[in-house]
Amino acid sequence: MKATITVRAERPADGPAISEVVRRAYTNVAYSDHREHLMIERLRGTDAWIQALSLLAEVDGEVVGHILLTRATIHNTQPSVVTLALAPLSVVPKHQCSGIGKRLVEAARQKAIELGFETILLIGLPSYYPQFGFEPLSRYPITLPFDAPDEDCMVLCLRSGALDGIAGVVEYPDGWLEH
Repeated sequence: MKATITVRAERPADGPAISEVVRRAYTNVAYSDHREHLMIERLRGTDAWIQALSLLAEVDGEVVGHILLTRATIHNTQPSVVTLALAPLSVVPKHQCSGIGKRLVEAARQKAIELGFETILLIGLPSYYPQFGFEPLSRYPITLPFDAPDEDCMVLCLRSGALDGIAGVVEYPDGWLEH
């Protein structure tokens, strides 16, 4: 019998389960600082936090995945442009490569559209995210406030022409870059 996967918005009591999922998901990831769960805790309750964009996946009632999109800003355009930053996407090892990450990304993308957002930025695996329409950020005159490999920096336009005429530097919310 196939497991039932449910994607839903985070509830107040979900914090500990989400932290555990994120810790487990990144335990054996070489490029991780193993503190992604702390970033989520720092962002929760800030102006960057959007409750409807902290989504989790459950399999038969057990939390096995999480995705977070928070507000960020592209400065140097007049006026500044609000965007979303996707980080982290987490699925516990036992359920990786089973479509849960895909379901989370698709659900977050749809919810972002419903909420009126036009773009999502991320730093992630170039072998994974293009399947959702993410393209290299380097195609646009937009830079990050830190060094990252060009191929890892991506953007998804949720509306055609969403980045037309937009140029500048991404400003992440306080708490996003802290270590």
